[in-house]
Amino acid sequence: MRREDNSRGFFPAGGKWGSVALCATLCWSAMGSTGWAQGSRPSLTPNRPPATRVSYSPEQTRDIIDTLSNDFMNDFSRRRFPGSNDPFGNGNNGNTRPANTGTLTQQMRTLRPLMQEFSDDMSQLTYELNDEVRRVPTIRPMLTDAIKVASQAVGLNTLLSQVNDHQFVLNEVQNLDASWRELAYRLGNVRGLSRGTLDRVASLNQINNDIDNAIGIAPQLNSRDLYDKTNALAQDLRNLIDDVQAELGPREAQPFLLSLSRARQQILNIASMINQSNVDIEMIRNEYKRFQTMWYPERVKLQEYDSRYFERSLRRITQTDGEIHQLLLLPTKVDNQQLLYLTSALKKDIDEFFDRTSLKLLMHMPRADRVAVVASEFYGVCEHFIDEVNSNTKYDQLVDSFRYIEDAQRDFANVFYDMESDEALAALHQIEVTIQALSASLQVERDDFDRQRAVDLAANVETLTDQLDWAAQRWFSQDRQSFATACMQEIAKMKQQTARLNQDLVRGASLSQLRTESEQLYNTWRNVYNYLVKCQTSDRSNLGRLSSNITPALVELRTLLNH
Repeated sequence: MRREDNSRGFFPAGGKWGSVALCATLCWSAMGSTGWAQGSRPSLTPNRPPATRVSYSPEQTRDIIDTLSNDFMNDFSRRRFPGSNDPFGNGNNGNTRPANTGTLTQQMRTLRPLMQEFSDDMSQLTYELNDEVRRVPTIRPMLTDAIKVASQAVGLNTLLSQVNDHQFVLNEVQNLDASWRELAYRLGNVRGLSRGTLDRVASLNQINNDIDNAIGIAPQLNSRDLYDKTNALAQDLRNLIDDVQAELGPREAQPFLLSLSRARQQILNIASMINQSNVDIEMIRNEYKRFQTMWYPERVKLQEYDSRYFERSLRRITQTDGEIHQLLLLPTKVDNQQLLYLTSALKKDIDEFFDRTSLKLLMHMPRADRVAVVASEFYGVCEHFIDEVNSNTKYDQLVDSFRYIEDAQRDFANVFYDMESDEALAALHQIEVTIQALSASLQVERDDFDRQRAVDLAANVETLTDQLDWAAQRWFSQDRQSFATACMQEIAKMKQQTARLNQDLVRGASLSQLRTESEQLYNTWRNVYNYLVKCQTSDRSNLGRLSSNITPALVELRTLLNH
């Protein structure tokens, strides 16, 4: 017998609205309103002004690309090559630029003009995407990645003029190929891009293929992220196995444990393959498809249980599965059954939010007059999306319907985000997690400000700044410079700014405040960076490593906050 979780209400399609309607209606009535008509569908037009989109100027974009490309060069200069063909020499502690020595290979002769063309076109693409952000806001995450790819291309283009043997740059070309292919895949799923931008992407695809052919490399994947995601998926499956053991009796759990353990082992085998050199990409794709044939039937069976533990694990797995699907550059494929399940789970999340929120708390909120409206709208757009899925609506229309869910969730969160209830805020976060899983299932980019990603970046910069403080002190203890005091003061200022930014991100400060703080932090970092490049001791390598991690983290953080 299946174990039922009846700890809260559920919204039957077309039936009663459960506790969300009860709380919202009571709150509406308490404020003197007449409420809404039973069974009516709320308007699908979000009742809020359009968000202000902040973009970089071409000069700012070029400055960011140049800064990142310089860090790329510093990172490359720390590499060592064995044998007599080492292009660096031993002078200046091994920190000199590669020497243009040896015979120019035919591959390098062909590669140089292609990389120049790719670098120029990639920079132009970042300008075009920057212009399109206001019109197509969902490309904002891709603008960040486009800037990173452009910086790789600019740095690599500079490097090619200083190295004659293409063998020395194979790894860098492969990394660029993987980064570009992933970005091009994501841009290919965006609707509404201008013809000029689409033509630019097509041109870059052709140039990239010509580069691969020129030096004889196969198409690449983002192996590092793919390895991390497959291991994360294995851990998600491990958690689900634990949930099954805890929720079901031994007899009922046994077939699930067998099938889930097999699926998990398949993922671990794929992770092992990815970690090997010269692995065949098509083999990885085929093995992942095998995992999906193992996993999807079990997912359907588990979705029949009314268990919040199962739902949470299934949502995490769905999101990670979608991310791996993208990293493998597999064709977009929508599973309607999964969309229905996640949307039903979303309605349960809304219900649970009101279960955890007292009527008294609702009535005394600063925006109490909006409670009934946003609850009605949110539930209505979920019902509308379910209708669209059941009607086998075309993919583009499904994406449009999902955007209504995103808009309704923003309105919902704006009303409740400062509620003084930890339980209610936890339920609000669960709603966000479910929408992320829906987005992954539809394989669409989201336009929301990813606060958690910003927190992770700020925490990383804070940790790296602590390391930088120690490394700089060691440098000056061995090689005292006239600017040592000024440099250490700037690093101390940077530590204070990163700590404050991290704290404000966690406590939910406004985007305008966070944006100001991130700009101040970035400017301080530029001052610090200008001191660090003067290091000529053995500490240069460590300082360069820290720099090549701090700069891209701050660039991504600034772009996230320019929302």
